[in-house]
Amino acid sequence: MAILGSIQDGLTGDYSLLAIKSVLDGFASLAFASSLGVGVLFSALALLVYQGGLTLLAAQVQSISTPAMMNEMTATGGVLLLGLAVSSLLELKPIRVGNFLPALAIAPLIVAVLAALGINL
Repeated sequence: MAILGSIQDGLTGDYSLLAIKSVLDGFASLAFASSLGVGVLFSALALLVYQGGLTLLAAQVQSISTPAMMNEMTATGGVLLLGLAVSSLLELKPIRVGNFLPALAIAPLIVAVLAALGINL
């Protein structure tokens, strides 16, 4: 959710996924802080740099992307979230979703190559 939310915020300005993640992180940090102490507070700085950097990078990519590229990246993100649900939440089959993260960059590149070749999707 951190990666997809940051990309969505940078490209479209819609921060709803990041807001949902922040609420989840807030509840998790309360549980961690009760057992690990005040050091959990300092992890917020790492999250700020990580998610903020991704958001700023996505905002720069917005100038070269097209709506078709955004549609493919959104669809790829949805498939990744579905894989997370099957693997982590439902525990049906272990899927290493992290191995598929490069697909978020490859799917828009495929659309750009097809558009350069004159093939419309």
